[in-house]
Amino acid sequence: MKTHFAVILFVMALFYTNSVNSQTSNDSTKNSTEKVQWEMKVYYFVFLNAVKDRPVIDSVTTMEIQKGHMANLERMYYEGKSKLAGPFLDGGEMRGIVVLDVATEEEAREQMNRDPAIINGRLEAVIKKWYGPAGLIVEPKARK
Repeated sequence: MKTHFAVILFVMALFYTNSVNSQTSNDSTKNSTEKVQWEMKVYYFVFLNAVKDRPVIDSVTTMEIQKGHMANLERMYYEGKSKLAGPFLDGGEMRGIVVLDVATEEEAREQMNRDPAIINGRLEAVIKKWYGPAGLIVEPKARK
């Protein structure tokens, strides 16, 4: 009886192993022969650049502007207008990017002109029309 059970268990394990191996090879074959279909759409890629010769301001005002800047980015994200935003870490002229999912360049400019860092002459927005993958999604860790 033990021998029959062991043989059945062995055959089942062998069947399972072959099944997994054939799935793996089918998946890799499928990936190498199928052409990926991308749906594309227009976004607006915004470069946030530091304004040259901007006036020196006190740290309290700087922090208020920064808080307003972050609130504006958050607002655009929750309204579904911003797909991605973040700073560059090198401290250079280009300070950060925002990828906007809006209908027109004019709407992109209107959204960015609501930003306190732009209103107060700290940053300027350079907006470029960008053709990228539709359905671009970036989920903040806090929303998981």
